[in-house]
Amino acid sequence: MPCNAAADMHVLTVELTIKPECVADFLLELQQFSRFILQQEADCLRFEIFQDDDDPCRILLLEGWSSRRHLEEVQLQRAYYQPYFAKVHTMFAAERQLRHWQPLPL
Repeated sequence: MPCNAAADMHVLTVELTIKPECVADFLLELQQFSRFILQQEADCLRFEIFQDDDDPCRILLLEGWSSRRHLEEVQLQRAYYQPYFAKVHTMFAAERQLRHWQPLPL
């Protein structure tokens, strides 16, 4: 991707801390869910999963969406989010930390 290709993309980062005994199960659920999102949602421009080198319980999601408005008003209201969050919620060791980012010109 060229350096300026994401100029119109809204970026969301989600920092997660997962209970140690749940990391493997959580990652399986997350990988399945993220593949589904990428296949089904044209407005999802990017979805990447990172695991902390020093603490495997810490996960970072980097998501790129067509707009913040679409993400909040349309995407997060879709019916498939509720069952997913119900399934993984008990695996969290701490509250999710969400941050919204806007690209700056180069």
